[in-house]
Amino acid sequence: MTLTYDQLFPGRFLKAGEFQGKDVTLTISAVRIEPLPQADGSERVRGVLSFAETKKELVLNRTNGECLKAMWGPVVDDWVGHRVTLYPERDPSGLSDSGVCIRVKGSPELNEPLKVSIRLPRRRPQERTLVPTGRKGGEGS
Repeated sequence: MTLTYDQLFPGRFLKAGEFQGKDVTLTISAVRIEPLPQADGSERVRGVLSFAETKKELVLNRTNGECLKAMWGPVVDDWVGHRVTLYPERDPSGLSDSGVCIRVKGSPELNEPLKVSIRLPRRRPQERTLVPTGRKGGEGS
């Protein structure tokens, strides 16, 4: 096993480097909003996902939130119990310490690929395709 930068500084939240370049499929156990500290000392309310398989949580960004909404709808309580496959992706924004970020790949619950158009403020629309991953009851691909 190769040690990554993100593994040097473990914490409460999932980090892309901890994935060791592999997909990870997790079951959403809770979704909530929480004020989190920012680099400038202020706080920002963010969505946080908890999972059945790990104590680590995922802070939602807009891209990942839009992908989850496309799969399971706009009522976030409806996301609980669903399986999501996450994967590490090179971070084009350059904001991550490690150079990689966590993205939603899809879910074992999808029967066919799902195209999503993500519109972020002051950016061009981004097209993503969410895919069926693994088998129901099995681990991600």
